[in-house]
Amino acid sequence: MEAFATVEDLQLGWKTLTEAEQAVAGELLLRATAKILGAGLVVDASDEVQAMNLKTVTCDMVRRAMNAGTLEGIASASQTIGSSTASLQISNPDGALYISRKEEALLGIRGGRIGWASTVEWSELCG
Repeated sequence: MEAFATVEDLQLGWKTLTEAEQAVAGELLLRATAKILGAGLVVDASDEVQAMNLKTVTCDMVRRAMNAGTLEGIASASQTIGSSTASLQISNPDGALYISRKEEALLGIRGGRIGWASTVEWSELCG
């Protein structure tokens, strides 16, 4: 399997990675690709917009995972000077590799419409 994005793609949109980080990123890009495919996405090789969205989402997933424990991973912070209170909320504390709801919507996976269709006339069902 080939990942939807390369380590170079990730670095272009983020930062230069060390050799060790590049190795981790390469593995995470493959895992992110597998998660996206496992979520039911049908890839259209001729769709350039889908290809760019896949690259973007894959890189964003890996970036979130690699940001665990850093200041970039902070979702919110508060500080009180009187009585010295401070708190931080980490958005992805365990470094999980996940697809957000917005990313699912962007890729057209999950969140689809639920409904049914029938070729039987209503009057036939009701007698």
